[in-house]
Amino acid sequence: MSGNSSVLVPIESWAYASPSLRNSDKSIDIGLFAEALICYDTVIVNPSNQNQLAEFINWFIKNGALNDFYMLLSEGILKFYEYSFLSTAIMKNGEYSIWNIQDTLQEEPNSFESRYLYHSSIEELFPKARHRRHLYSVFKDNVFEVKSEEFGPAIENAREDYKNPRRNALILQSFVDEVYRMNSLGKPPEVEASVVKSPDGSKHNLKFNVDFLELNQLAGSKVNFHLGTPLTASAISNRLIWSAATLGSDLFLPQPMSALVGDKLYESKKRFMKSGDIIEELKGQVEFPDIRLLVNSNHLPLREILKIRSKAKKFRNWLQQENGRDKNAIIAYHNEVAKESGLISGGRKALNIFGLIGGPAIGATVAGPVGGIIGGGIGFLADLASKVGKDWKPVVFGGWLKERIEKVVEETD
Repeated sequence: MSGNSSVLVPIESWAYASPSLRNSDKSIDIGLFAEALICYDTVIVNPSNQNQLAEFINWFIKNGALNDFYMLLSEGILKFYEYSFLSTAIMKNGEYSIWNIQDTLQEEPNSFESRYLYHSSIEELFPKARHRRHLYSVFKDNVFEVKSEEFGPAIENAREDYKNPRRNALILQSFVDEVYRMNSLGKPPEVEASVVKSPDGSKHNLKFNVDFLELNQLAGSKVNFHLGTPLTASAISNRLIWSAATLGSDLFLPQPMSALVGDKLYESKKRFMKSGDIIEELKGQVEFPDIRLLVNSNHLPLREILKIRSKAKKFRNWLQQENGRDKNAIIAYHNEVAKESGLISGGRKALNIFGLIGGPAIGATVAGPVGGIIGGGIGFLADLASKVGKDWKPVVFGGWLKERIEKVVEETD
């Protein structure tokens, strides 16, 4: 795929992705997809399971737009990305560890159709056999199906991060920030972590200065936050980054997942590139409605999204420029499209982007590690650093607090 023309969008809502939606009993963030559809030529949607895919398709059906769904697939505008395995934290012998779990059916190549499209949740939407056959045909060649062996280094890096208190504090801090924002609780506490090793060094127990039970209550019972959740989040952020790097795509992410991805991108470049940091941020306010909120609250149908998309070619052109992107232009384009679409009265929206947003990368050759490595997993970080700016010039839509990871990296130099 051409540079910055496609974007990977994980739609599941959970503790580290739109937890407020998860707490309101919505399993997917359809608004995230809608925003990405405006900004990118190709949107690669990642549902985590069959029920989420069914809910995604059902949104089109409820909008009276099933033919638009077929059109998006047939024209290559919409594609799907499926992890044929589960990355999750498992408690064993009193310690959490992260594992990729893959059953025999998931191991089989090209098994997405049988595992997903033959599932009861999908078949309930298409009771007629001829409609199901048409569904199978439009999905053909529009699914990226990946297996666990492709993500071994990414998971190993997450395991190593588990042993590092600074990294764990950052991961948990991103969740605490989001919970406090959701509940309008003001400034969140600063998270501190420590790692206590067993006498023989075989186990690593984490201790934090925050109460996990209290956090779960604040987030909501449906979010199901627990001690293993940050470890799972670390693994999922790593595999999202590696997927995007392999695809050559950008990322469109919810909070707090975007913070974890930003930290890892920054760390990989800072540790392996003598030229220093090339991960930049762009923040601003635009005269543009909150598309994501409007879609998630059922106030903006697909037909309106497609109309806005048709007027937003300048967004997409800006993203696909590799030399000297004018950072003021992206804000101006939002204002212009809002005006042309009759949405100028829709309010203001915060624009948060980071990555290689300022033009071509500097020095894309891996130069070897600089200073210490946060948490280890050197192979994954080196592989990632070799892609950023060379084979892959990422732009990430989502919030990120660069200053936190900068401080951590400086402390370990």
